[in-house]
Amino acid sequence: MKFKRFYFFLILIVIGFLLNILDFTKLLVFKIPNAPLNSQGISLAEELGYTKNTKLLVVNSDDTAAHPSFMEGVFETMDAGIVKSTSVIVHNHNEVALKRIATLSKKKPEWGIGVHLMLTNEYQNRYPWKPVLPKEIVPSLYNSMGLAWATIEEVELYANPKEVYLEFEAQIQKAITLGISISHLDSHMGTMYRNSYYPGANIDDLRMAAVKVAMKYNLPMTVNTFDKNAVKSIQFMDDNQMIRPDTFFGFYELEEMNSHMSYKGSSLKKWMTALIVNFVFNFKIPYTNKSSVEDDIPVRMDIIKTAVAKIVKPGLNHFYMHAAHAVSKNGQELPSGLNHAVGLDKIVRLSDAHVWSSKEMKAFLKKENIVLINYTRLQLLMEKRIIINSENPFDF
Repeated sequence: MKFKRFYFFLILIVIGFLLNILDFTKLLVFKIPNAPLNSQGISLAEELGYTKNTKLLVVNSDDTAAHPSFMEGVFETMDAGIVKSTSVIVHNHNEVALKRIATLSKKKPEWGIGVHLMLTNEYQNRYPWKPVLPKEIVPSLYNSMGLAWATIEEVELYANPKEVYLEFEAQIQKAITLGISISHLDSHMGTMYRNSYYPGANIDDLRMAAVKVAMKYNLPMTVNTFDKNAVKSIQFMDDNQMIRPDTFFGFYELEEMNSHMSYKGSSLKKWMTALIVNFVFNFKIPYTNKSSVEDDIPVRMDIIKTAVAKIVKPGLNHFYMHAAHAVSKNGQELPSGLNHAVGLDKIVRLSDAHVWSSKEMKAFLKKENIVLINYTRLQLLMEKRIIINSENPFDF
């Protein structure tokens, strides 16, 4: 009788374990399907002259022009040859930086320059900036200090999607006016990929504010391909032949990996999560943040190589990273954001600059048969596509 009871409980434990594995696996591996073929039945890779099984990769350095120290690191990293794409933050007082990028981009036609659509400033008074439009026009995009919101959660709660659309359009127009030929749109801190909880708004309205402005300017746009909430807005993009990546991923601080991979709860749940994450992605969580660039670089290199090998598939893939110098040419030190421990932004950005400038990474990408591109040619393709402006179910 004791043995029967033992086996009964053992079976229950095994069933529970398997159910948890299935549940975690679904959570970890969910991905929106690749973009459909174009109206002629041709894949994006084939439109660009490659075979349909080609693994295209855009490595994009985010946040350019937000702060002077970012500029120098981005330019140096792009000169190394792997990173061919960057996106500029457009805020209320960086005209000089944007003009410099416009001038440099004309000398570097192989570079793609996008707009890193901005609704947040994680530095606040450490390096303050505001939206492009004044508070009188977009009051919901300002916090009590008269700056852009500090966190993503504040944007979800307080940003009116109608004002978000106006601000996105103003940022694009400012970049164009200052001489930048825009290749694509992506998002600072991922705010344009998030749900809207603004009173009276639809949950998709933040995403659709970005989609609609991308459609207006015929610009490819990044999307969060691992988010179930984005299915409806991405389907709208696909129905209208808008160009977007099939896979979108990247990393900032190392410890963030743990929360992204659902490493929380009881010790047993954490152990199971770590086991499954290792099986699915080969990531060895939990990760801990390092106290120096020298210690961070080898771990970051290993994580990125593992992720690229596991995640990048035939189609259009986008990896976001952040390059910087410790100090700008005019002596301004790299700021520390309020959303991370003091000094961590510096470690992340200097490490990213090193990894994506390295011969090791270049050799690895070649071994993986990955073709490095940017959105410049894709933007031209999108201009040629027929964008069907049918009745929009997401109209504000």
